[in-house]
Parts: sequence; structure tokens; C-alpha cells
Amino acid sequence: MNIHTMPLEELCARSLEKTSHVAKTATSAEIAGTSDNQHAIRRAMNSISEDRLLRQDGCAALDLVISLLNAELDQETQGIVPVFHGRNDPEEGAIGTIADERVLTPRGEQIAQCLGNLRVLREMLQVLEYRLAAERIVNRRFGG
Repeated sequence: MNIHTMPLEELCARSLEKTSHVAKTATSAEIAGTSDNQHAIRRAMNSISEDRLLRQDGCAALDLVISLLNAELDQETQGIVPVFHGRNDPEEGAIGTIADERVLTPRGEQIAQCLGNLRVLREMLQVLEYRLAAERIVNRRFGG
């Protein structure tokens, strides 16, 4: 279901669930790497809780975690290769684009998956914040 159209309560519940899941994954030694990273990630993820879910510092906390894990991902990148995305047309030739993609270690693959989940969570929190703000505006304007 699209996060822009799902009921607000469901979006909130899924955001809390994803926060818990991502926090467990991101703070693991195999993802976070150093104990300093583990501590910083744990502190950042703990700052996103029920009472602080929608504050701007929640997204800032996620940005910190994403930047730490991006640095870890860089260390787990074995190389970068060009990959063609498209198709070969018999008349026109190759139609598509070439994108550079990372060749990752197994740990790098886990970090990349965790980063994807963090980015999804960040988008969920932003949509939740905007939808709640819009609801407040509508209630003030038309609620009486």
C-alpha cells in the first residue's frame, strides 16, 4: 500500500514497527562496524521513539545513521562497474542508460539493505509529519 494513501494510524504503526526493526539491524556489530559506530547509531535510533517520532531531529538522527553507514559501505565496496539498464532494439541499437554500480562484499550487501530500509523509514516519517500537519491545518480551518 502507498504510504501517501494508507490510513494515518496504519502509517504511524508501520513507522514505529520499521523504526524498531531498523534500530535492531543498524546497531548490530556486523552492520555498524566499530563500537563507536554502534554507540552513535544506538543513541541516534533511541532518539526516535513514540514521543519524538515526528520531530525534525528524528530525520536528523536518521541522516546521522545513514552517513555513518555510507562510510561503512564505502569500506565494503570492492569496485565500481558500469551496468547497462535498458534493451537492445534491432533497429535502433542499445536503448537505455549506463549506471555505475558497486561491487560489494557480503557485509556490504547487508549494509546496503539496511541503508535502503533507513531511507524508506525516513520517507515514512516525513510523509507522516506532513500528513499530520495537513490534518491540523484542515481541522483549524474547517473544524470550528
